[in-house]
Amino acid sequence: MMSILLMKMDLGHLLVILTLLCTGLQGAAASEWGYWGKNGPESWPGICTTGKKQSPIDIVTKDAIELNSIPLNFSQYNLAFPATLDNNGHSVGIKLHGAPIHLRGAYVPSGFVLEQMHFHWGAEHTVDGLRDPLELHLVHYNTQYANLSEAAQHGDAIFVISVLFKLSRYDNPHLKPIVEATKKVSCKVGRSTAIKGELIPSLFLPKNYKSHYYYIGSLTTPGCQENVGWFVLTEKLTVSQSQVNVFKRVRGDNGRLLYNYRPTQKLNDREVYKMTWHGLRAD
Repeated sequence: MMSILLMKMDLGHLLVILTLLCTGLQGAAASEWGYWGKNGPESWPGICTTGKKQSPIDIVTKDAIELNSIPLNFSQYNLAFPATLDNNGHSVGIKLHGAPIHLRGAYVPSGFVLEQMHFHWGAEHTVDGLRDPLELHLVHYNTQYANLSEAAQHGDAIFVISVLFKLSRYDNPHLKPIVEATKKVSCKVGRSTAIKGELIPSLFLPKNYKSHYYYIGSLTTPGCQENVGWFVLTEKLTVSQSQVNVFKRVRGDNGRLLYNYRPTQKLNDREVYKMTWHGLRAD
């Protein structure tokens, strides 16, 4: 009888521990920054608060300077790659494995490779004040540096492609393997899982990527390093509300990530360009 009571007690303790792990209530694991509360964006340190070229921004379409530009070149983006997805406590990130995937064209010199992809729900960049439900960031860095962290310490060493998603009644089929992988890591910060099948990066770009907004900004998470080149594609992909809801169930160190976007920052004296390829090489 006593052994049965001990077994029940142990099981009860185990359930409490598992609940704490999945609800992010462990005080020791509390994040140093987040998206609300005392660790929210208003309290992010250093250049996050003092910088003058911070991201994201609200893109005011009537104020964008229109230019004819060489289109972006997504080398190797049409190939299939094995991929892993992880819950880092602030988003879900995707790492592709295999041959380097290069970004070229427009203002991008050679030697920039895709480091990782991650999502923000709702979108971080707004267009004429409208916030879409989802935004994908494809982060590229200059390979003359050892890694992304080192590249972040240098000007013009990082370029980010931003893809906005508008709401649809229907699931986006290309997001399905990512959504399923997200379910597996949603309550475990630091958990990684293989994405079923292989990912083709070009499926996460709109068919028309020859038109985009370009500006100089920053990383949108601490330490908010500046001199990041942002390409916000004008054409959007689609996502269903049920798919967005899966992202909203991801748990970070301080509870469920109902949203993980940084508020838009002041443009200050920066210019925003609308770059469009019209078939003639730009001067």
